[in-house]
Amino acid sequence: MPRWIRPYGDADRHEFRMGLTALLTAVGGALPLCGLAAGELTAVTAPIYALLSTGWVIAVWRVALVGVYVGDDGIKIRHVWSTRVVPWAQLNRAWAGQADDFDAWQIWVSGGDPERDHPTPIWRAGSRARHRNRIVLDQQEFIAVLAALNRRP
Repeated sequence: MPRWIRPYGDADRHEFRMGLTALLTAVGGALPLCGLAAGELTAVTAPIYALLSTGWVIAVWRVALVGVYVGDDGIKIRHVWSTRVVPWAQLNRAWAGQADDFDAWQIWVSGGDPERDHPTPIWRAGSRARHRNRIVLDQQEFIAVLAALNRRP
């Protein structure tokens, strides 16, 4: 299984945040089971609560994983609802361009099969546009990430 690394931010802080997210969502997911054990939930409502809490855990986990990762297999672009891997062999370039429907700069990755432009959740700081599930970097780190994505192993 390939190891994916974020080419930005503090890796230790990211690992701590992921662990904290896993712990809090596990506790939240166990709450319906406590209600069932205490007799507060019926056998009919318990599966509904279990599905809702499972969906919530998955959604929170996906939000925590949003970002761009680099590994031996290529570049992994994770959004809340989708994940795409562009292999190094199919990568054309990574470039900075205008974000769709926003007054902001974002990193795009060109490549894949079929060839197309893939938006990443990496945005440059300084825009007045506010959008959730984006990683906003200062200009120096934005340039460093762009260089890391164009550097092939």
